[in-house]
Amino acid sequence: MNQSITIKHFLQKNSVHASNIKYIIREDNRTNIYLLDNRVVSCFHTIKALKEVLPEEHFCLIKKGILVAKNQIVSIDRNMYSMLDGRVFDGRKRGLKEHQQLNDSLNRNINLPIAGINDIASAFRILDDMPAAFCVIQLLFDDLGKGIDFIFRYCNKAMEQLENKTLDEMVDRSFYDIFPNADKKWLISYANVALNGTTCTITDYSPEVDKTLTIHCFQPMEGFCACLLLEN
Repeated sequence: MNQSITIKHFLQKNSVHASNIKYIIREDNRTNIYLLDNRVVSCFHTIKALKEVLPEEHFCLIKKGILVAKNQIVSIDRNMYSMLDGRVFDGRKRGLKEHQQLNDSLNRNINLPIAGINDIASAFRILDDMPAAFCVIQLLFDDLGKGIDFIFRYCNKAMEQLENKTLDEMVDRSFYDIFPNADKKWLISYANVALNGTTCTITDYSPEVDKTLTIHCFQPMEGFCACLLLEN
């Protein structure tokens, strides 16, 4: 039987799909496939052979023996790859040009088509006068693929009071431009919502506003995280 057909049959039998793979690692003479449902499926197929049956645009071979799903990468700092589940991989060293090309392939650049921005603004304009703070943020990486940030794409009027900033100071501005010393503790949660369409609720102290907040998050559009912020 053709190897590709054998591998596809194996993946199907074990309910392994490109969309539910976090990363694939060669460990102890076996290939382990780590899945979003926390299963680990082991086999003797090589990573090279598995890679050939998976959609090339969705995966990245960061070094020999480690293949990762691009939508599971939170940040790339030089050759260190931080994943959504908290795992960090030491990948091969890349040149600046190659590093930028990889970052571009993640489709997480700061630029967004005007139509997309207008869609977000129009969709949530009904919440302009809502008495609770609400915003929609776009997750992004910098030009070198180092670290993660987010841009406010929509804020209602209550956000002005909560953040003590005007709408002009926030909308279409990077959070870490506005608050350069802010903590990055919530970024993984925001990224998970924006990339995977999950929902989450965060309750924690925000030093930027000197208040404890409960933040309810959902995905309004791929790559975005909508946040309802309530003071405790």
